[in-house]
Amino acid sequence: MNEELKEFIENLKLAGGEILEEITDEWYVIDGEFGVAENGAVWISEYKKELFLSENLAIRIREIVPTMNEAMQKIETPGVFISGPSKTADIEMFLVFGAHGAKRVGVIIY
Repeated sequence: MNEELKEFIENLKLAGGEILEEITDEWYVIDGEFGVAENGAVWISEYKKELFLSENLAIRIREIVPTMNEAMQKIETPGVFISGPSKTADIEMFLVFGAHGAKRVGVIIY
């Protein structure tokens, strides 16, 4: 496993995401363009409402770039970076997952 892949996996997990070995029926599956090693985010340029409304989101990627600077140079169309499940907290420090998107985000690298 190369260093970029290790860094990507570590940062994805820090953001609350997970690496998937297989994708089961409970996951909404979408193809991402690439992952970013330095922050564990995945760029998705073609998306639908299910991207934000599904409980479990699985993103398939083939490529990982080392830095956000390199990622920005690759972007040609509108899209979104996703690095983990949606989270929000209120003034009383009550943390909620899935308020603005998926409760679980998994990435499968192929």
